[in-house]
Amino acid sequence: MADTKLQDAVDKMVDRLDRTLLRGLQRDGYLCAAKVFENKSWSSEQLSAAMERCQMPTQQLNQFMQQEMQNFQHRIQRCVQDCQDKAQDSLPAGGNPSEKQIARAQKDMETCVGRCVDSHVSLLPNISARIEQAVAQVKQQQQ
Repeated sequence: MADTKLQDAVDKMVDRLDRTLLRGLQRDGYLCAAKVFENKSWSSEQLSAAMERCQMPTQQLNQFMQQEMQNFQHRIQRCVQDCQDKAQDSLPAGGNPSEKQIARAQKDMETCVGRCVDSHVSLLPNISARIEQAVAQVKQQQQ
């Protein structure tokens, strides 16, 4: 349940960013690359370099998004690991926990993981805003 909530929220954010910002940037890159071929006087090396420049904004943004999502994923993993550690610490040190103790630790862990998901879903608007800001900066650099 918690996994689904988190995945749905991330998918929704990525889809919105793709539709509103990324596709336009990709389109601009492809149009730029198509125009490169209109210059008949350039060598193949010059064409390649110009095409790379056309795709650079999209590549930069993709790298930025990947880094943001990796950071987000690492934060979630740390939170979930903390929940697992707390659940493990709640079990008796001697070794043989009862079924009731195990069930309680599992329930506490599920509750903790649910809180992790909720707190991290609430971070998505900030991540989205940073990505939008990065798109604006990339577009500004193109001008």
